[in-house]
Amino acid sequence: MEIKVYPEEPLVDDKISITISGLSPQQKVTVKTSVTEVKSTFSSSACFISDASGHVFIDKQPSLLGTYTGVDGMGLFWSMTADPGQQKGLRYIKRDVTTPQVVNLSVFEDHYSWSDCHNISQEPLVSSEVERWFLHKSVKREVIRDGILRGTLFTPSGPGPFPGVIDMFGTAGGLIEFRAAILASRGFIVFALPYFQHEDLPESMTDINFDYLKESIDWFSNHSDVINNGVGILGVSKGAEIALMLSVECPQVKSVVNINGTPFCSYFPLGPFTNVVESDFSRFQYTDEGIHIWDAMNTHFKPDHVLKIIYVRILFFKTWESDVQILYIIGEDDKSVDPNYANVVYNCYPDNQKHKLTIQKYPNAGHLIEPAYLPVCRASFHKMFGFVFVWGGIPEDHARAQEDSWKSILHFFKRTLLTNNKGKSFSSQL
Repeated sequence: MEIKVYPEEPLVDDKISITISGLSPQQKVTVKTSVTEVKSTFSSSACFISDASGHVFIDKQPSLLGTYTGVDGMGLFWSMTADPGQQKGLRYIKRDVTTPQVVNLSVFEDHYSWSDCHNISQEPLVSSEVERWFLHKSVKREVIRDGILRGTLFTPSGPGPFPGVIDMFGTAGGLIEFRAAILASRGFIVFALPYFQHEDLPESMTDINFDYLKESIDWFSNHSDVINNGVGILGVSKGAEIALMLSVECPQVKSVVNINGTPFCSYFPLGPFTNVVESDFSRFQYTDEGIHIWDAMNTHFKPDHVLKIIYVRILFFKTWESDVQILYIIGEDDKSVDPNYANVVYNCYPDNQKHKLTIQKYPNAGHLIEPAYLPVCRASFHKMFGFVFVWGGIPEDHARAQEDSWKSILHFFKRTLLTNNKGKSFSSQL
């Protein structure tokens, strides 16, 4: 009996083929995966019936029961969820990208639900491991402490220069590297940029230094390994909001991917952006799953109530007045940010500028849209607020959104960063 995995050491956004051989024909089996990140464990399961030759081809045969059902070769990976008995609201975040995600695969006789998989007394029929890498072994990782700047720079192998992208997360704070590592493994030079709660950066989100953010653009766009054609910014949530701010203030910013970020200044003023749309935290809705924050975030400014375009143009970042290309990634089941804001932004653009704005909406996808095949996160503990927040998303649909949007993000940055405004193309290792 054997488990074969191809490719043997994939990147996390690579599709994987898993084959189990040596079973009896029409044998019922359960495949369980597990992975440990720091002190937290996540797992998934799927139930199959082997074919007439005693094989299970996970990318071709349907899962009949488990953390996903149907035919989905990557279902065992995106459907991983925190094991029982741990802190509520765990989110899978790879902290050390220089080591692989080691996924343990075990095959058990008969069919078991995911919850029953944690109480199986029998030994597995066969076990194996697959190492999935966030960082290609040829990519250089460099800790940056340059003046006031902090972060991590990921540089692909080869002579360069490369298209450059700054990567920012949201109110989770700290330094998060996994998305930058994946992006660099696909040929971009990427600066993972923290802006609070890291080393000597401000502890509070309200103390974010806008000059620090502008300095990061200057430093990165002038880096010798970055193509002299402007830079891109990839942001999610608050990080996407800041990316839009920087696209207005910094001419070096050529393109922005906005993953479920607001097109206006939220929470508190930042730099020159003093018109703030405040949130009403008294409108938190408490449920068994966690807190629904949509009403609190959007109660003071609802797109369907906005009739005066002049009012909108005062509050919104005036990206339509710049040359920046923007890709909006929108989860229509976002429980944090109203997905209809994108439509309002589109209506702000003059007809001859609308080509600079691309909006991709994903039905039943939530707020935290990650790179392809990473575990779906519908709710997680927010350390700044001390509660579990519900981000939204139906797992199967959200996983499809992650796969499709990641392809779009890679294509968008290649298209916008390798061609200038006059149509000239730049050479790169991509």
